[in-house]
Amino acid sequence: MYICTLVLEEELGKYSKLGKMSISNISRYTAIIIFCIALFASCGKRSDMYEISGKLENLTGSYFLMSHEYGDSIVIDTIPVNAKGEFSFKGNVDTLTEMSLYFNQNTKSTYILVNKSWDVELKGDALYPDLINVKGGEINDDLTTFKNQNKDLLKTRADILIAADRKKPGNDTVKVKDYVVELKNINFELSNIAANYIKSNPDKIASVMLINTFFKDETSIPRLDENLALLKGKAADFQLTADLKLFRDRVKRSSVGVLAPNLTLKDMKGKKVQLTDFRGKYLLLTFASTTCEVCRFEKKDAVSTYNDLKKEKRNIEFVTIVKDIEEVPISGNITDSVKWTIIPVEGGWSAKAFETYYIRQMPYNILISPTGSIIERDFPIFTLPKKMEELVDSKK
Repeated sequence: MYICTLVLEEELGKYSKLGKMSISNISRYTAIIIFCIALFASCGKRSDMYEISGKLENLTGSYFLMSHEYGDSIVIDTIPVNAKGEFSFKGNVDTLTEMSLYFNQNTKSTYILVNKSWDVELKGDALYPDLINVKGGEINDDLTTFKNQNKDLLKTRADILIAADRKKPGNDTVKVKDYVVELKNINFELSNIAANYIKSNPDKIASVMLINTFFKDETSIPRLDENLALLKGKAADFQLTADLKLFRDRVKRSSVGVLAPNLTLKDMKGKKVQLTDFRGKYLLLTFASTTCEVCRFEKKDAVSTYNDLKKEKRNIEFVTIVKDIEEVPISGNITDSVKWTIIPVEGGWSAKAFETYYIRQMPYNILISPTGSIIERDFPIFTLPKKMEELVDSKK
């Protein structure tokens, strides 16, 4: 802008001395004015900046949170909202970035994508985040089109979740088994629609986002593999595609049917323990935490199940790997009731054992065969006796 000002002052000075302007001088002067206007406009918004704005109904509070990954860190921005649910925010990015938005005390969430110079506008209802229209940028537009084409299914799914969340003890209006079955059916139908979209649009980044939404689940690895194989062009090169492949590979390393990854750890007495030490026996590998309420509740069932199986002389041993010992140490008298191997680990969710077996919830049970293969993942402890009977019967 400073350069433009100097040029204009110099040119106008020349014309004032001449007292008049020729046609060629007028043209030159006009060109300078146009150039400066364009430069002023470009200076008004940095090339790496983006803007999001919009209006959402049923927002509570005076702000919502927006986060994104930056390297190994999570950046969180606070977006002010006025009484009408209106908001506007400017930021800067150096590449295409996924932003996660959290509304109403983090009880509702959605995501958008931003890039340099993008103006992204949101409109909709915070109670139905999957139906929020997001305009601005080809990917947001594609995903909004997908939402609008399937809004009935998406709204029905949201209504089921809202009803289930409002369900109170003693209220039979929404039966658990009913909404679970209906939700499963809707998700299956939506995943099929998403798969058809991906097949028809293998080069769109919107396809990658749909894969992440509908197939990033350890029970959906075959479908995840199938849809990732379809991607090409910029969709295949997108960073999230690489992340999904890493997720797939991590899950596959400890999926049902593969040889259980060996671990070398130390028990509460400092004795070295390896999972291969239990070859020749069935092994129940459980992941828990000292800060997990559910883990404490299920400890009684685990003790009872262990004692029953030992009375029946079943060929099985238990090993429990416990995290968060830095926050809450393992009780010193735990061996009074727990007769199997307890292994404390540091590092929380990032502990090697939790990463190796891709554990994302607790308590989490994995059953390993005498030959070291994983038989089953994620099942309630009280079902173990029946599973052992079935395994024994299948060998007869």
